[in-house]
Amino acid sequence: MVAIQQQHNNKNGRTSRLNCSTAKRLFIGVLILASALLWVSIVLAVRLEGQNDSQSNRFIQQRVIELEKSPEFIRSSALHTKEEQKQPSRLEQSNAGDDVLAKWIVEQRGINNNGGNTAADNGQSSSTSSLSNLLSTPLKFTPGSLPLTQLFTLQHCHVNAEIYKNHLKGGPGQLSYSKKYNLSYILIPKSGSSTGRYMMKTEFDAVEPRGHKATKEAMKADNIIAFVREPLSRFYSQYDEAYVRTAPWHNSQNPYYIDPNNPQQQLNAHPFPFLYENFQSYHDYEDIFCPPSTRKNPTNRRECLYRPTREDGTLAKRLDRFVKEYDGRTPYDVHLILQVPKLLSKTSDGTSLKITELYNTTNAEHDWQFIAKKHIGQHAQFTKTTEDAKKSGGVIEGRSFPRRFDKSLVKKETERRICLLALLDYCCLNFPLPSSCVGGEQEGLSCTMDYDDERGQVRVQPAVFPDVA
Repeated sequence: MVAIQQQHNNKNGRTSRLNCSTAKRLFIGVLILASALLWVSIVLAVRLEGQNDSQSNRFIQQRVIELEKSPEFIRSSALHTKEEQKQPSRLEQSNAGDDVLAKWIVEQRGINNNGGNTAADNGQSSSTSSLSNLLSTPLKFTPGSLPLTQLFTLQHCHVNAEIYKNHLKGGPGQLSYSKKYNLSYILIPKSGSSTGRYMMKTEFDAVEPRGHKATKEAMKADNIIAFVREPLSRFYSQYDEAYVRTAPWHNSQNPYYIDPNNPQQQLNAHPFPFLYENFQSYHDYEDIFCPPSTRKNPTNRRECLYRPTREDGTLAKRLDRFVKEYDGRTPYDVHLILQVPKLLSKTSDGTSLKITELYNTTNAEHDWQFIAKKHIGQHAQFTKTTEDAKKSGGVIEGRSFPRRFDKSLVKKETERRICLLALLDYCCLNFPLPSSCVGGEQEGLSCTMDYDDERGQVRVQPAVFPDVA
């Protein structure tokens, strides 16, 4: 009886194994068939799309190649592997960018570039040769319209040394150098420099080099980064900073300070004295943007520090007049210097520094987190930085005071002229013009591109310049 039962169990086991094996084979077969059908559908779709718009696809592929090789693309994906995050050489980036740029110029000029020139036999890339031909006459374009990253655009920037000589006097921006992480950061006033200085010191153990030898070592770092800011927004911040720093009552490092006990001994006359008309002290100025009648306690000035302005248009009108009279060529305070000159080498040829990563202050918090994870490691945590940001209302470090003038009262023509004054930054950092700067008296705001045969590269610069002083 036991033997019969044993045989019955063996038979059932064999049947079960056969059924299981058959099910597996069927499942695998279905997967293979589904994969084959999916692959065939993809191939057919690609071929159909290629037939419909092959030229568009080639341009998109070239654009993708350029973007994938750009520092912006590399830094935007924190999930890439180390091999994927490895940046291409500047030569590789340049070649990819030149190819994309050549196609863009063809589109702008409406040229049919079927022929194409090949100069490989002469040791020159076909893209370089075509760029030289395509830019035999200068090309005007709208700021922000280049199909290039901000860093690549900067590398092609040409700064007129005569027009911008006063912006170039101070040389490159101050450095913060981390020897531990082989990282240097270029500080640009009013472009997140206070936050950058704090981050480098707190998270990267950085120091600010003093002297030629220390600065030279910092400039040899394998990784040099910088942050830039939208020019119109930055100008408002520049103006507020310069206004207070050069006010006659400000007695710290101010060549325009007036000693109330000896007013006749003023070292330098302020170039725009009307800015401080009827203001004898900071409190006089404060009473305009924070009138005592609007305070909870008229005698308490603390609430004026972070409260939105309540000015009646006095300060906005003075800003309007300042922008109208300021030539944009002679900054009388370091905070009025444009951004691009702070990113150029000390040589007079106007070439950019060896910057490897260029970021925008709009995404500063996210970008600093990325920078830390990239150079310190994925384990990087901003514990102290986050706590300090919470205490300061969201700003990691630096001043976050509201505008003292009422921005809504600033004339539109004033904003358009500001865009003219800052056109170098718009063109060379590939920033698009704000809507207020499009049309009107400054309708002609544009950039120009030509080819420098001597250096063998494209040059980007403003098509118009600020008024002659």
